[in-house]
Amino acid sequence: MKDLIGRIKRYIQEAEDFDPDLAMEVANFQLLNNPVYGRFARRKGIGRIGKLEEIPFLPVEFFKYEEVFSCGLHEGYFLSSGTGGDRSRVYYNQESLALYRASALRSFPFKGERVYSLIPPFRIFPRSSLSFMLSLFPGVQYLNLSYEISPEEVFNALYGREGVVFSTSTQLLRLIQWLKRKEKTLMGEFKWIETGGYKGLGLKYHRRSLHREASSVIPQAQFWSEYGMAELFSQFYAPSREGYRPHPYAVVFTKGKGLFRVFDFANLCTVSALLVPDMVEVEESGAFHVLGRISEEERGCGYVFR
Repeated sequence: MKDLIGRIKRYIQEAEDFDPDLAMEVANFQLLNNPVYGRFARRKGIGRIGKLEEIPFLPVEFFKYEEVFSCGLHEGYFLSSGTGGDRSRVYYNQESLALYRASALRSFPFKGERVYSLIPPFRIFPRSSLSFMLSLFPGVQYLNLSYEISPEEVFNALYGREGVVFSTSTQLLRLIQWLKRKEKTLMGEFKWIETGGYKGLGLKYHRRSLHREASSVIPQAQFWSEYGMAELFSQFYAPSREGYRPHPYAVVFTKGKGLFRVFDFANLCTVSALLVPDMVEVEESGAFHVLGRISEEERGCGYVFR
């Protein structure tokens, strides 16, 4: 197992193209070592994967009710962002967190820039995968050391600065509303990355309309979205008007329009092939647009846990 973990880590750090043989090796490892995934595959008549198209995609809902882990003993867990009902528990150990780190550092599009976070640090929210991800970036300046930070505090802390800002969509919307109400403009050359969760806004927003409103009061910023969830150890980023960009180690299997099927090598210690109840539309380039959840069950909030 240690040899496979080491090879997957190097693959995440170095790969330029998707390796289907390695993907099948990972899926077969998980069939043998993850009882939940093994039972799921056997119910589909799959005992061993010999072709890429035979890989079964596990619905993420299984994380709500089952202990989904493939690498022996786990040491902790993240909680998903469900706003009601059962929430997923995503287990990890130090080896799986090393894969998370490798993926997060490679996928981040603004390496070397100062990072400001409106998300509280991991020591305050130790069940948040989003907080853990931010802890991996060197020199993060946390502006929020509690459950909430006021828009006025954000304005005073960021005015005239430059760098990367991470916030939830809820925090960005509250800042927009405050700036408009106070007739203020937040000046600063930011790459502003909001982390989704548009249902938490309480309005029918999607990221383009949110970014358009934000541009009117934060005019020098470039707005980006990050697509991630506790069940995925890789993240995807997108400029405001473009699709989310896949990676060689986190590959979208959906063709055209359909439910989100993703194979994430960083998920070696849980399940790599996941079916997510998000409707997506995939471009020929592989970039994808998220069209929304397929039902009105809890969809994840726009706050800290995700």
